[in-house]
Amino acid sequence: MTFTGDERAQSVQVGAVLLFGVLIIAFSSYQAFAVPEQNREVEFNHNQQVQTQLQDLRNAIVSVPGQPSQQAVSVQLGTRYPSRLVATNPGPPSGLLYTDGTTNESQNLTVRNAEAINPETADYWDGTAPRHYNTGAIAYKPEYNVYGEAPETVYEHSVVYNQFREGNITLSEQAMVDGRDITLVALNGSMSRSASDSVTVDVRPTSQSSRTVRVTNATETSNVSVSFLSRLPAEEWRVLLEDEIDPSPGNKSNDRYIANVIEAEGPGSLYNVTVVFERGATYRLKMAKAGVGTRVASESDAYLTTVGNENVTVAKGDDEEIVLEVRDAYNNPVSDVEVNGSVDGSNAGSLTTDTESSDSDGRVRFVYETSQSTTTGTATVQFSLDEINGSFDGESPEDVSVPVTVTEANPGSGGGSGNNGLIYNEDAVALDSNGDVDGGVQFTVTNELGETITITTVAIDPVNDDIIRLSDTFSNDRDPAPQENEVYIQADTNGYTDFGGGTDVPRTVDVDSDGSLNGPNPVLSDTSTATFHLFEFIQDTLFGSSEIDMTGESVTITVTYELSSGGTDSKMFTVTPGGANTNEQPNADFTITSDGSESNGKWDFDASPSSDPQGDIVTYEWDFDEDGIFETTGQTVEKKRVDSGTVVALRVVDSEGNADTVRKEVP
Repeated sequence: MTFTGDERAQSVQVGAVLLFGVLIIAFSSYQAFAVPEQNREVEFNHNQQVQTQLQDLRNAIVSVPGQPSQQAVSVQLGTRYPSRLVATNPGPPSGLLYTDGTTNESQNLTVRNAEAINPETADYWDGTAPRHYNTGAIAYKPEYNVYGEAPETVYEHSVVYNQFREGNITLSEQAMVDGRDITLVALNGSMSRSASDSVTVDVRPTSQSSRTVRVTNATETSNVSVSFLSRLPAEEWRVLLEDEIDPSPGNKSNDRYIANVIEAEGPGSLYNVTVVFERGATYRLKMAKAGVGTRVASESDAYLTTVGNENVTVAKGDDEEIVLEVRDAYNNPVSDVEVNGSVDGSNAGSLTTDTESSDSDGRVRFVYETSQSTTTGTATVQFSLDEINGSFDGESPEDVSVPVTVTEANPGSGGGSGNNGLIYNEDAVALDSNGDVDGGVQFTVTNELGETITITTVAIDPVNDDIIRLSDTFSNDRDPAPQENEVYIQADTNGYTDFGGGTDVPRTVDVDSDGSLNGPNPVLSDTSTATFHLFEFIQDTLFGSSEIDMTGESVTITVTYELSSGGTDSKMFTVTPGGANTNEQPNADFTITSDGSESNGKWDFDASPSSDPQGDIVTYEWDFDEDGIFETTGQTVEKKRVDSGTVVALRVVDSEGNADTVRKEVP
């Protein structure tokens, strides 16, 4: 049998060849189109992940001012494609994480025209010499195989953004400016990592603290400004700072203090951006330095300053502690620095030690002592980071001179003008500012602490719960004045706070920070009297709110202040304009007890020792957190967890609304 010329299997062979061809074409199409598209999706998802991780890195950097410990952030530089049975993948994509300009001393952030309010700090922050701080950016540059239009993600000056060929898209808000708070974090160090796996970036606080320096424009014609190099033009910074730019520069009532954002040509592709602040305002400048990678430069001492007011009064035979602080160029404390001290002149008192080393807070404490033979008058105590010799200059940043007034001994006064505290003069009156109702309260206090104080906060808590607001009747386009702001304090240096539409009470008012219009913290020297103006109180009624006649209405006031010798203290008292009502004022008192070792930090507070001439105490109110606001009621409070050393306050109120307060420290 022969099969010559037989064509019966030809179609099968042709079909097999065609099917194989179809498979080859399908595989080729899958390899050429489907695999790249799937890999592109993998790369895109990885890029989204990296953008999130760069924002985590940004958060770690901008939190350095309040974060004393090192923070670690992981960044996944590359990714891997899914395994495939038949198709092939290119090599895994990688990415480059690198710093830019962070070790280039010519790439700086510069603060100009900023003069410190504290005279000694102003030796360094004098408003004349610009202060330069090296900083730059940290960026991630992807090296993908398919996702060719991926952006470069950049962190600089508190902002994370994607940089495309066509433009930029910001991923975070700016954290440099918030009202009158200016927070500057310099980035230092060198890093360049290219890999497909993850790397850990350690953010190290090289210069850190929560301290702020209050600064203002040095002259009437200058503006505080901050300049920096950026990949973003000024136009995009204006968008980032939109909520802080004052549409009508000079208007202090809108809590916006940026007058302008301008641009100049910078090196290469960088823009030189300058943020200009309004004149006549006090700004809180907080600075820090974050280090990443290698070549992170450490910070040394830059200047010496006083803590609190630098005026000291001492009676013959007494002594007084003088506290100073060693700071670096970022205004942060430097420890283990030797400070030298001496008293200029003969028979002018002495220091117990000639040298002291700064502690972990950068502070040094010298004790100035006198004898009965010390000459009265003003002596000068000199302190320096260098040896004290003929080159001592009290106006240089490294040197500090503190005037000390020596007075005759005054038995029972504790030296100087006495050590009796901040005294309320029992002179509260109800006043009116708009010809309507006596809704305002005015009273005075006298400084009998023996040293100058700076008032920082005032807590206001009316006894009458129907009193809900404090609101003056004048607009903020008027110059600050007594009875024309919610809080105005006349002292050696006046302070004021205006809230625009008023503020709810009870409230603790930060004099130089709260509100839409505010001035400096009031300064009150020894034996001086300050006059407080609170205008005007508003009550809640069935028919809405209205001003209330404050005659006979009690208000508890807590004044917190900084001592010139260092430290903070407060005084609580209750003012009643016009005196007590029909009943005589009650007397507040309480006991603090515990179950000893079994108490587990819990205490029992009993106000039954309180008394009232008429025996009609109706309310017992407690303040357990030292904020001057009474949140807890009841004659007794049992098993309350309160830390030892906390000052607890009790306010008792009688049936006529008369009140008395007392404070005691938890053992």
